[in-house]
Amino acid sequence: MTVTKRDLLALLAVAAAIGLMVAYRHLQVEPREMGALCLDLAEAPFACQPRAVLLWLQHWQLWGAGALALGVWAFIGAPFAIRAAAVALGVIAVLNFNATWGMIGAALGGWAWVEANARQATAAARA
Repeated sequence: MTVTKRDLLALLAVAAAIGLMVAYRHLQVEPREMGALCLDLAEAPFACQPRAVLLWLQHWQLWGAGALALGVWAFIGAPFAIRAAAVALGVIAVLNFNATWGMIGAALGGWAWVEANARQATAAARA
C-alpha cells in the first residue's frame, strides 16, 4: 500500500491539532496558577474564557461525543476530511479525559481511513 500526498497532509494536520491541544492544555489548563486566576470567571482575564469552554466540554463528555459522532459518520462513508477529523478529535478527547467515546471515535475514523485507502488501491489494481 502506498501513502499518498493527501494522507501525509492529513497526518500532519492530525498531528498539528493534537500538538496544539497538548500545548494549550500544558500552558492554560493544567497550571494551578491558571486555575486560581480563572476561579471567578466574571473577573477573570479573557484567557480564561476558552479554558472554561474546554473544561465545560470535558465535563459533559462532549469531546468524546463529537469524536464518536465523527467516527460513526466516517465508518458509514463520510468524506476523507471527516475520517481524519475523527482520528484527531478522538485523540483530543482522550487528552481531555473523554477516553471511552474518544477512543471509539478515533478507532472508527482510523479504520474507515485505512479501509477506504485499501478499497481505492484494490480498484486501481483491477483497472
